[in-house]
Amino acid sequence: MDLKSSRRLLLRGWRAIGQVEQLAAAWGWPQREVSVSAPDPFEEPSSVSWWGDGQRLVMTHYDDWDVRLSYLIFTGADAGEVREAFENAEARLDAWSLDELLAEARNASDPGEVAKAVERAAYGAPTEFDERFFTVIDDALRHDDARVREGGIWAASMAQYPQLQPQLMAIARTDEMERLREMAAVLVRSADDDAK
Repeated sequence: MDLKSSRRLLLRGWRAIGQVEQLAAAWGWPQREVSVSAPDPFEEPSSVSWWGDGQRLVMTHYDDWDVRLSYLIFTGADAGEVREAFENAEARLDAWSLDELLAEARNASDPGEVAKAVERAAYGAPTEFDERFFTVIDDALRHDDARVREGGIWAASMAQYPQLQPQLMAIARTDEMERLREMAAVLVRSADDDAK
């Protein structure tokens, strides 16, 4: 069966599972799977899934421990059902809209905040190419401040737009920071391996 997945629905706040549990209960979706892959095994699980609508749809909540972001992904066989569930959840949960993610990334001024906002935008970006999100990430990759370029590299790893490859290749070859050259080179190699 060919499954369809939504983009990430990025939730405000770290470890925002409480509001997701309330939504699942309101929908009558039972919890089906818990995955413990958190750095600390005594912490709460890093992903929890619920199956709904006759088990045709799955809603999975993730806590990304590296960047401290929580998000949902909907998966199912029917793209329309996946989209409808996503839109219903987006309307009921405290989630970032695409416009809000872009505004945060464009309006931040402190380099650390710019890097964080660009990463957050990439987490919530559409899975298909979106010029607005591409521009935000590409600008970060070209930024004078190494912290922003690093945020751009992390963002490129999440958005995975092939159009970012030329700038990642340039960073891998010429960036003044060895760490950033190495990070970009990993993404370039990964994209090359995926293309084979």
